[in-house]
Amino acid sequence: MRVGFVGASHLGQVYSAVTAAAGMEIVVVDDSSARVDELRRNPTVSEPELDVLWRATSALRVCTTDVSECLTCDLVFISQDVPTDEYGRSDTSVVERLAGQLFDALGESTIPVVIMSQLTPGMTRRIAEDRRHVAYQVETLVFGKAVERARHPERIIVGMCDSSMKMDARHEAWLQAFHAPIHVMNYESAELTKISINLFLASSVSTTNTLAELARVIGADWDDIAPALRADQRIGPHAYLTPGLGLAGGNIERDLATFIYLAKQYEVQGEVIESFRRSSQHHRDWVIRQLDEISGQDLAQVAILGLAYKPDTASTKNSAALAVLRHLRDVNVRLHDPVAKLDEQLSRVVQVASWQEATRGSKLLIVMTPWSEYARIDLGELRNLMGGNMVIDPHAVFDKQAVSAAGLQWRSLRSNSRK
Repeated sequence: MRVGFVGASHLGQVYSAVTAAAGMEIVVVDDSSARVDELRRNPTVSEPELDVLWRATSALRVCTTDVSECLTCDLVFISQDVPTDEYGRSDTSVVERLAGQLFDALGESTIPVVIMSQLTPGMTRRIAEDRRHVAYQVETLVFGKAVERARHPERIIVGMCDSSMKMDARHEAWLQAFHAPIHVMNYESAELTKISINLFLASSVSTTNTLAELARVIGADWDDIAPALRADQRIGPHAYLTPGLGLAGGNIERDLATFIYLAKQYEVQGEVIESFRRSSQHHRDWVIRQLDEISGQDLAQVAILGLAYKPDTASTKNSAALAVLRHLRDVNVRLHDPVAKLDEQLSRVVQVASWQEATRGSKLLIVMTPWSEYARIDLGELRNLMGGNMVIDPHAVFDKQAVSAAGLQWRSLRSNSRK
């Protein structure tokens, strides 16, 4: 079987790699010749396992800018990630453009097309028009776990023109390689299912952060509370119950923005969803509030460990670390992240190659991304390197007792001593 992927962003690279790993030939199409040249050697996004998988399947891959190469395929996915602005609003024009180019290239061919890019409810039907060989498939990748989730999905959600329509046999053959339950519904139901998933996740994140904040104030220990919640079958062992710095990465924020837009358009009561966005902003700024509390102290040199919005990804979309860097615009900052690169000009920020270089002489250390390598830092060595002893560690990367033993002052979302 030969499968095409039009759009070689994060989504296209991950799904094309796992398709090749399942033994199928693939065609990767992108309109950037520079990206295509690089993809012939390596993926351009950072994900655990992706580099190894990409190299191991190179013989099965064709990378090209020529969309007509899809005529050689049995099945084609439109797999371009949808960009969002700072408010989470989607720009779907790139998907519409790629779909138009693909349909023009395919002409009267009956090769099935599956749109995997996330669309606002109603868009798949508009893009597909009267082409009954077009399906919509919901992706539920997670940055840092994308390859694992693509290879071993919990379930697969497919939208058809009509929920009673049978999937094309070639699409169904591709799905069989991933051994997951398949839920078939109409286009609009599938599009809204994707949004619904992220809104439920947003509710869990928002509720956890709000309760953990109250726990810190009243002297309760959230680390004791969370296991009791996970034991409740209605909440479950995989619930988002770790306090954090709000929502980031772009995907959940996009679906909040989409729902709020649709709620206003169709006059649906949406205040509870709007509150998730306000909650996210409040919790994202927790580190900034800590900085405001200590603003009178000497912060001549600050170290920040972590730029990515979460570990195991290079993505900085809506990263809380970026908000902190902008807040510290008048302070000299040395920044370290194992993967992510600072791609905006901040005059007093220098990105360095190691955590030791970042922390040497610093008056304050802020750990913004809970990379596992930071948890292995020798706190005695850290204390000797620093010129001060203050540590802001929202995710509790460091052990509380070890921090105290090293003579460091520690502020964390897991501590009940700070707001």
